[in-house]
Amino acid sequence: MNLLLLLLLALPFACLAVLSLVALLGVVAIGGTLRVIGMVTSVLGIAGRKVDDPWRGAVGDAYPLDYVEVAR
Repeated sequence: MNLLLLLLLALPFACLAVLSLVALLGVVAIGGTLRVIGMVTSVLGIAGRKVDDPWRGAVGDAYPLDYVEVAR
């Protein structure tokens, strides 16, 4: 195989590998940022999603499948 042909094939794949690495690092950075923002808002007590379920603890430890009726 000609060395020039090998170089022509290696260069685009090297660029693709670098771009893939940059994209992966970007996704990791965004995930880390969102995690830190979530921890800060949780510590400050200003978390955006609060689950105020009025039925929490009212039923005891009922299991959902306890109420499934089976045709006999």
